[in-house]
Amino acid sequence: MLRYIERMAKKLNKIERAIYPGLAFVIWLLLLPATSLATQTQTLDSIRAAVAAFISEQTSHYSTPARIKVGPLGARLQLSRCSEPITAFQPPGTRVLGNTTIGVRCSGTSPWTIYVPVFVQVFQPVAMTTRPLARGDIITATDIKMVERDLSALKTGYIIDSKRPVGMVLKRRIGTDSIITPQLLEAPRLVRRGEQVAIIAESEGIEIRAVGKALADGARGDLIRVRNIASKKIIEAVVTEPGVVKVRTRSQFR
Repeated sequence: MLRYIERMAKKLNKIERAIYPGLAFVIWLLLLPATSLATQTQTLDSIRAAVAAFISEQTSHYSTPARIKVGPLGARLQLSRCSEPITAFQPPGTRVLGNTTIGVRCSGTSPWTIYVPVFVQVFQPVAMTTRPLARGDIITATDIKMVERDLSALKTGYIIDSKRPVGMVLKRRIGTDSIITPQLLEAPRLVRRGEQVAIIAESEGIEIRAVGKALADGARGDLIRVRNIASKKIIEAVVTEPGVVKVRTRSQFR
């Protein structure tokens, strides 16, 4: 009986040695496709990271970081693993803030491009009015307050520099707590049509002056037509300050 048991034990050992290697090989074959697939597809996290990094760079000029929410990519999305670093870009006609779309592309051996939905918010102080203002009013520092707003919701524009509106002229009437946009402002007219102006020309440290008549309104930096009263010649000059224009060359005096 003892010998019988020993013979059976030896047979079982042989069977185990035969089965286990084969079983391990089968398991390896079953796992191989999944492992191979994981190494050949681009991870969704890497795509999300590329989008977030791009948005952060595009909004870095704001004083507060952007709030970024990357939309769903789809769990079944399978893109070949890029042989080069993937890059994000802004498609033509899209905006950085609000509901937008950011592209991600692979330029490797198996190129692909995907467009990812994103919602981006930036909260920043913007210029608002402290009181009602009429058309033609020149804005002063006391007319402005800076209030934090979500820039993605301000479709018509905004101003984040509190000094920018000061000294500008309002194009139309606005009420208290109105957001001041660039479209509402214009530079004040320093020269009015029909006014007498001083015409100045500088050359080699020598300044020449003449008297002229403005033929158009002009703000600082505007190029307007002026008639030289002495010579009756019409010239073009740049408005530099109230009642003063400057010509580029002395020959324009002649």
